Amino acid sequence: MVIASITYSCGFDSQGTSKSNSSFETSNSSIEKKEKIKISDLTQEQIRNYAKVNSCYLPLVKDSTLYPDNKRSFYSWQELFNDSLSEDNSYRNRYLVGDFMVLDENLQTKGIEEKNPDLLQLVDFKKYDHFLISMMDSAVDYKQSEKKLFDYIRTKYPSDSLELLNFYRKIWQYKTPTLNKKVAIINNKAYALGQKLCLCEAQEDTLLLISQFSTSAKSLIPSEVLDEEGKVVSTSYVRSLPLGKSRHYYGAQYLITSKNWETQRAYERIDQAHDNKLGGGNNRVTFFKTGAQLPNFLLMTPSKDYPKAMRQNGIHEVALSGLSRGMLGSANSIGCIRVTDFGSKFIRWWVPQNAKFFVLYAENKYFSELPMSSISDFLPFKNEGEGNAFRKWLIDNKPLKAAQLEIDLTGRHDNGHILEAYNLFGAEYEVFRSKGNE
Repeated sequence: MVIASITYSCGFDSQGTSKSNSSFETSNSSIEKKEKIKISDLTQEQIRNYAKVNSCYLPLVKDSTLYPDNKRSFYSWQELFNDSLSEDNSYRNRYLVGDFMVLDENLQTKGIEEKNPDLLQLVDFKKYDHFLISMMDSAVDYKQSEKKLFDYIRTKYPSDSLELLNFYRKIWQYKTPTLNKKVAIINNKAYALGQKLCLCEAQEDTLLLISQFSTSAKSLIPSEVLDEEGKVVSTSYVRSLPLGKSRHYYGAQYLITSKNWETQRAYERIDQAHDNKLGGGNNRVTFFKTGAQLPNFLLMTPSKDYPKAMRQNGIHEVALSGLSRGMLGSANSIGCIRVTDFGSKFIRWWVPQNAKFFVLYAENKYFSELPMSSISDFLPFKNEGEGNAFRKWLIDNKPLKAAQLEIDLTGRHDNGHILEAYNLFGAEYEVFRSKGNE
């Protein structure tokens, strides 16, 4: 199939203590068990308490400091729903929340703790058994388990086998462990982490946090040096935060108006059929003006309430080489909302066309650079030798994940790729080392 392309500027213009994984489960399950109170009947105190562990509640918090231009101070429960899908559509309750605060209410580093989706929570997988999901997870970690998974799908669910196999091959096989860290380090500078993109489902008595991915919103703008012929000879980045006079850069509400694709995966009829169920999608591939691909680009169009918000930004996989993927969770993009490889693929599959995307943050909690002296213990490697030893272990033991994370056999010990990989697989590596292996 021919893949069309579309180019967006991605915002390029001239102008504390984290909770454990169990806290996410507790916040959802405890809400469900409490007398089934309707969301619309919750007090602001209850909503604020829920929002501390589940950012899906953040749009319901009455707080004008989270919004630009003081045009609003909260959204109602009914406003979370997709207005373009019919009322009986199973996906109209899905929405996104960009919680872009790296500091908590005490102005301490929040840190990032991702949450991968539990497929059994999704309407798409309600009719399937737990064994299927566990086999999918096993196949992600052990390639030899794929044949057993494929045989099980074809035998147990023959009528759904094409859709299930396509989901595994196009989405789930790219799953990586969740990121869990407090700070990001790059070029002898450290930054507080906390920015996250939350996948949410609104129900009458609870707001389900389906998944939570670390993300990076705007803090930079490119500065280009041109030669005599007007060609770009070098690009650097200067600080440009969406704060103060630039607070309107992000509106508080967007719609996901275009769901684009990537060259890494074929866009087939079965992908088109899935898109149709969720209201739309296409096979176009988005490129930055430099020619770099922005995989799985989801165009975010600001609502009419925010006419000054920057247009042509989107959600997509980390792609631009000048911006480190190891910085996810901190403000360090030039406008677009960047996520991991798996995050971009899953969000593209999960989110319906015209889903609402709420972007909320208090200005004094959006960005924080930390003194290096305060985070000296966070860097896992002291030199390139130690870093290269980890690189070799990862390539030898998890070659598919090493390739996905773009890990070479040698390189810097403090770049974003290796720091992200260590955050994901460092615990396994340390067990390997503790047994006397080097």
